[in-house]
Amino acid sequence: MDTLAKYKFADWLYNRFVENYKNQNVVEAFIFLDILSRYQLFAQEIRKLSDQRRHIKELHRTVTKALKEGTAHRLHLAGEEGTAEFNKVMAEYEAQLREIGLSESYITDRVSDKKMNYYGSN
Repeated sequence: MDTLAKYKFADWLYNRFVENYKNQNVVEAFIFLDILSRYQLFAQEIRKLSDQRRHIKELHRTVTKALKEGTAHRLHLAGEEGTAEFNKVMAEYEAQLREIGLSESYITDRVSDKKMNYYGSN
């Protein structure tokens, strides 16, 4: 089983929570969070789902922490959807900087800075 494939359902639930919460569909968001919680309980009962169990637990912990801190509206999508959204946002940002007419070195620096400060990746 592909590493991404075995996390796909948990990522999908998490992403639906994030999208609905950002769109202020709080009831729908918490429905997906509840299903993620139930999926976590299900994964605890099946021994061979240990990888998924850790992944689900991490996603649930991320949501819980963000809700407690009041930063849930800043959560980023996970998995393939998250990667696609990240690439799209970075491409749009880079295009905006080029449209302004900035130098390539400055654009590279700004894109790198945004990746590190806003997304925490290289």
